[in-house]
Amino acid sequence: MSHHKTQQHPSRTLVDQAIAPKPAAASLPTAFVNFDSLPDSAFVRIDVVAPLFACAVATVWRRIKTGQIPTPVKLSSRSTAWRVGDLRQALRALGEVSA
Repeated sequence: MSHHKTQQHPSRTLVDQAIAPKPAAASLPTAFVNFDSLPDSAFVRIDVVAPLFACAVATVWRRIKTGQIPTPVKLSSRSTAWRVGDLRQALRALGEVSA
């Protein structure tokens, strides 16, 4: 009697991985998706700021030091956020420089 194991084709797992749904963490925050409808007085966290400026979180902090991104507001000892109005002003300024 043969003890032949059926092997799955190696590319099958790659195909399965390619069509698998992306994890929820990879999706954009609701505040980012709805940024245009937020009032200027609203606050957003760094997970919104980074995609707004098309950069990584570490780059956000570097750009704050150079003045390219506004300084955040400390809402509590463990919570930092940015005013939407300040971010819009910075984005407009960037558009004027690159235009």
